[in-house]
Amino acid sequence: MRHPHSISNAFLLTNSGEKIMLPKTKTLKPTMPTIKMLVLGIGASLMFGCSSVEMADIPATANPREEIVKLQSEINVATTKNVDVLASDKFSKSQKYLNDAKVGLEKGDDQSDVLDDLRRAKGSLNEAYAETGDRASHAEGLFQARQLALQAGAGSLPELSADLASVDDEVSDIADELQSTRVDKLANYQNEYIDLERRAVILTQLGDSQALVNGLRQEDAAKKAPVTFKRAELSLRTAESIISSNVRNPNGFQAAVTKAKTDAAHLRDVMATIRQNGNKLEESVAIKMVAQKKTISGLEENIGDITAQSEANISTMEAENERLAAANRTKAAALGSAATRIQLQQAMEAARSEFSQDEAEAYQQGDNLVIRLKKVPFASGRADLPEESLPLLAKVLNVTKSLNTSAIRVEGHTDATGSEAINKSISQNRANAVATYFKANGMDDVNIESEGFGYRKPIATNKTKEGRALNRRVDVVIELESTVE
Repeated sequence: MRHPHSISNAFLLTNSGEKIMLPKTKTLKPTMPTIKMLVLGIGASLMFGCSSVEMADIPATANPREEIVKLQSEINVATTKNVDVLASDKFSKSQKYLNDAKVGLEKGDDQSDVLDDLRRAKGSLNEAYAETGDRASHAEGLFQARQLALQAGAGSLPELSADLASVDDEVSDIADELQSTRVDKLANYQNEYIDLERRAVILTQLGDSQALVNGLRQEDAAKKAPVTFKRAELSLRTAESIISSNVRNPNGFQAAVTKAKTDAAHLRDVMATIRQNGNKLEESVAIKMVAQKKTISGLEENIGDITAQSEANISTMEAENERLAAANRTKAAALGSAATRIQLQQAMEAARSEFSQDEAEAYQQGDNLVIRLKKVPFASGRADLPEESLPLLAKVLNVTKSLNTSAIRVEGHTDATGSEAINKSISQNRANAVATYFKANGMDDVNIESEGFGYRKPIATNKTKEGRALNRRVDVVIELESTVE
């Protein structure tokens, strides 16, 4: 018999069956506490070493390809419920097992193995839903902003996908402690998602035109066609600003987007004409050549249209008369529209001449003139008009009186500091204050409305001091009456 205190060799048996020699130690006489600890240790090792995903119930007779399509759809739905962020580890496992099933099916693996991967994938997704629980209810605004960013394309646009993933990772890290996370920290994440939505809409609407203008910049467009290049850049900046103010209102920014695209395409045509003439052509000559080419093309299209229309309607004089009458109506409508555009352009130029760059900005929004006030320094949390802002408001009043104004809408905006309710109230009260000033100073015969949007319509990022300052603003939207009957 070996002595209880003798030296002996000991081995550790791993899960794979491999023996690992342990350093020589004294063999101690086993005691009951020692045996209990050994048993508990072995049990814990078995428990953690054998942990696995609970496999969901999928019949052995199921069609793997149909189950893959079905599970992919369920994973997509889970993403719309933010499960991929609220329970990221288990959600990632579900995606991993689903991918394994797809690969296995394409490789021709045994159907039972593919179905097992699908069972693990569905089981992991069920666990992810269970872990998610009611976490989202502790930050509803944050996750609503995330979904709006995803719907705008932030996850599919290469320029934004990395930024989205970065914010998602940070939110995922605090998913199990949302209830105790500081409100300002949650607000910061929410603002990042809001900013991603804004950037996604801008890229979707203007990405091609931005790339076109940037590419032409590399070809020295600023030197070869400075006037056309400057116009294209200004149209892009204006469209970006209007989109930022109307992120979820395509009708509010579509006209500006169309103009930006048109001006970018015009720059492309002018530069192509210059290039075709050995890069020695003056910009003014190139512009005339482009205009002539468009005129000829338009005439050819018109001739074709007129011929087709004549052949269709020449059978009777009544039809011809109706065509002429319709043409006259179209011309009249076109004249009216042109007159309105001219009136609006003149009003915008007149308004711009009234203000310095740091006082206000005037621009066109659809058929309206917008004056964006930059110098109305409201005291923090207050809505009474500061005395130093009265000269600026008097200028705005003079502009509105000089125009054929039919209605005025005053819009108040804030940055994203503080709660949504407080910002909504402050912006509404400030808009009311400016509207009251107009009514009290000779504009009581004009329909004047006011609305506060809080931080819902930023024109810049809320992550910087400068951006927040730009977002704290008052916009005066002036609707003009048409002078053409």
